[in-house]
Amino acid sequence: MAIYFHWDQATDDLWRAAFHHAGAGSDLRLEGKLGDPDDIEFAVVWAPPKGRLGGFRNLKYIFSIGAGVTHITLDPDAPLHVPIVRLQDDMLVLDMSCHVIHWVLHFHRYYNRYRLYEAERKWLRHRYPENGERRVAVLGLGQTGFDVCRRLRELDFDVTGWSRSAKNIEGVTCLHGEETLPQVLGRADILVNLLPLTPDTTDLINVKTIGEMPDGAFIINCSRGGTIIDADLLAALDSGKIEAAALDVFREEPLPQNDPYWNHPKVSITPHAAAPSNEKSAARFIAGHIRRVLDGGKPWPIVDLERGY
Repeated sequence: MAIYFHWDQATDDLWRAAFHHAGAGSDLRLEGKLGDPDDIEFAVVWAPPKGRLGGFRNLKYIFSIGAGVTHITLDPDAPLHVPIVRLQDDMLVLDMSCHVIHWVLHFHRYYNRYRLYEAERKWLRHRYPENGERRVAVLGLGQTGFDVCRRLRELDFDVTGWSRSAKNIEGVTCLHGEETLPQVLGRADILVNLLPLTPDTTDLINVKTIGEMPDGAFIINCSRGGTIIDADLLAALDSGKIEAAALDVFREEPLPQNDPYWNHPKVSITPHAAAPSNEKSAARFIAGHIRRVLDGGKPWPIVDLERGY
């Protein structure tokens, strides 16, 4: 049994040690050192070369080194009959929650304004509402969205969560279905986008949906760049409909040097850094599920290709 491994940011020795410790073996096959491709039964990847996965005839499972899977599914030659397992380790969830909490507090207390005042050496304070008076809407209630809602609620924010199917989170108003989205957006003083990129969520944040938000609202996007129509968001920022945005993901990454987001005074950019995969914790999660398969079980969560997550 061999594991095909592809992630440019990884430290190979950390992965090898973690897989070995979890009892999943240590036969990692890297680019240029594949050996016999028929030996490979598991693939652990982020953005593998186009067509690479289709060359492994005995592949049992594909593990994504990240919560998203479009880096696999958008390959026209990907063997989509092979189950894809999303990364869902605890450290990734905690890191994303910390990122969201940072920006919610940043906007809630108008630190975005103070950042602009620094250049003008302007000493001006703004009053902000109590946490319970600030309405935060979270789009996407998977494991990460659930954790974000729970932690924001612990900080006494008024939290509304929205998902495709019905969910229940104590202390959080949970709505679901396309027909309730305008209601959720109307309560979004701060909008947190954690939705996976699917045909239904592509371009979801656009001139119409932004128009349903309160004037002067804030947007935090940790989802995928394709969920936002950039021209519509930029226009809303210029008009003041949206006061500021924190963007971690973009349609093209790295973000091109000439992209207007770079120079926009109301946009804060992070380089897809909200919850980077950690070699040790991700390897423990993946290796544990490989061991589960070797023991006759099944890994989770398996991607539903129709839903896209």
